[in-house]
Amino acid sequence: MPRITSKTVRNDKLESKHRSNLPVNLQTEMAHRGAPFPTVHNADMKEGSPSATAEMVCYWRALEATLPSEQRILDDPYAIGFLGPMRKKLVDGVAALPLPARRAFLRRLDQALQGAVTFILARHRAIDQLILSTQSDQVVLLGAGYDTRPARLCDRLCQSRVFEADHPDTARRKTELAETVYTGTKLAPTEAVTIDFARESIEERLVEAGLDVKASTIWVWEGVSMYLTEQAVRETLKLFAGLSGPGSIAVCDLLSDPHRAGLLPGVQMKMLSATMDWFYSEPFIWHCRQDQIAGFFSSCGLSVLENMGLEDLIKPEEKRFSSWFEAISPSLRLIISEPE
Repeated sequence: MPRITSKTVRNDKLESKHRSNLPVNLQTEMAHRGAPFPTVHNADMKEGSPSATAEMVCYWRALEATLPSEQRILDDPYAIGFLGPMRKKLVDGVAALPLPARRAFLRRLDQALQGAVTFILARHRAIDQLILSTQSDQVVLLGAGYDTRPARLCDRLCQSRVFEADHPDTARRKTELAETVYTGTKLAPTEAVTIDFARESIEERLVEAGLDVKASTIWVWEGVSMYLTEQAVRETLKLFAGLSGPGSIAVCDLLSDPHRAGLLPGVQMKMLSATMDWFYSEPFIWHCRQDQIAGFFSSCGLSVLENMGLEDLIKPEEKRFSSWFEAISPSLRLIISEPE
């Protein structure tokens, strides 16, 4: 896997980056589609209900922990503690299987989702490595969900001010479980920022919590852009550029065109979206063509530093499955950028 680095941002281009609040109608749309943050909330998520998709991603991390340590893409021993009773039983059931059966189960799950599970695990690991290798005054985990980095990356995160932002219902459930999950574990101090995305200004809530818009910041935005409209993604990226000081970077993922161009990309995109809708009631909405990614980010005030697919994030021996269908499947990309 390539070493991920950040670049120094020129001071003179950042003094006027502070943006005004997002339009109310855009904030409302983001709330219905999961907010502009990586915890993707169900479109019909009821008041008082935490994000089901945040738990699903946590479930995948917990399943990975059933493998021997040397075979894991990501090591997250805390993930299982944030699961509901049903998913905990599923993980326990998988853990009780012989190793070949455990590996086969994860391989089939990944195949059904066209490599998405492996990508998400590898994405999480790559972001861990980015945080560990990059000094910053602040780290903002947007839509933190059941992120366990304050425990897993404690020593590094103790060197920065850390903000965990999410919908109040998801944040409340995490807080209720965290005391038990993290018993006896050293944690990096964090600022919990709850945001009602339909009614509150994202910028105001972060600044109220102590975010310094002139400080160097690592923005982490995982697993949400594909569930939003292009306008919502664009405004969120502009927010990163506007609230960042010198030396800041933003890392997020997106859905792009198939690995091989020209092979019915529209049909394949619809098939993957239908798969996600059938499994998790969350269809994909937006994707960006490979040859347009750099220009799209630039139009939002961000310069792309790294554009990585699954093949860039894993070692050959970590590949879980291979099939002819993979070549024409839409690809997930991890994008690292800096304010222009």
